[in-house]
Amino acid sequence: MANSKTKTILAVESSTKACSVSLLYKDKNYTEFAIAPQQHANFMLEMVEKVLDDAKIRGEQVDILALCKGPGAFTGVRIATGVIQGLAYGWGKPVISITSLEALAWQDYKENGTHKTIACLDARMKELYLQECQVINNKLKSSSPQIISAEIAIELIKKSGTKSGIGDIAEEFIKVCQEFDCWQNAYPNAKYIAQIASQRIEQAKVLTEEIPQPLYLRNNIAVKKDGSQ
Repeated sequence: MANSKTKTILAVESSTKACSVSLLYKDKNYTEFAIAPQQHANFMLEMVEKVLDDAKIRGEQVDILALCKGPGAFTGVRIATGVIQGLAYGWGKPVISITSLEALAWQDYKENGTHKTIACLDARMKELYLQECQVINNKLKSSSPQIISAEIAIELIKKSGTKSGIGDIAEEFIKVCQEFDCWQNAYPNAKYIAQIASQRIEQAKVLTEEIPQPLYLRNNIAVKKDGSQ
């Protein structure tokens, strides 16, 4: 396969209040980002058209599609998945799936030089999504994402010794944030989804091999992982 730097990657992300699309073309990101609660479906395809126009290319010139598969808000994750599936069918392009938490961790690395990060997102119902990530040789390595309580998250952070955290939980889980020496408030951004995908070109799957699916860590939006309401 050709060098990943020659690949044009279109990424979409809508797992939180934020909605974004980013095109990685000739090592430059063309990105549209907006805080748009419950309006992701209205913005996403317009954002796709905008980044393609900005780069002056057509959709057919995209090599790989990158999906932010979650975890996150059920509706937002489904919207991103539907858009990517539609584009993959329409353009005949392979897909790489990245987690929303990995996008946050890569942002922390790119903006702050942080090599080891714990990314957290509010999962509602007094739980949070959490993923431990580390950058080694300029590539992101990640544990499996989890959905856990604040108490378990605090235990995990103490045990890991990780000093840096990033995500959207500061308002709801202030005690978790206080476990870090450095906490950054942020939402996932498709810019970083595209950049991570460029590291994982070999993982791209065409639709005949694997249909991209959202990542649901909670099977029922009204029921916790332990079965309680």
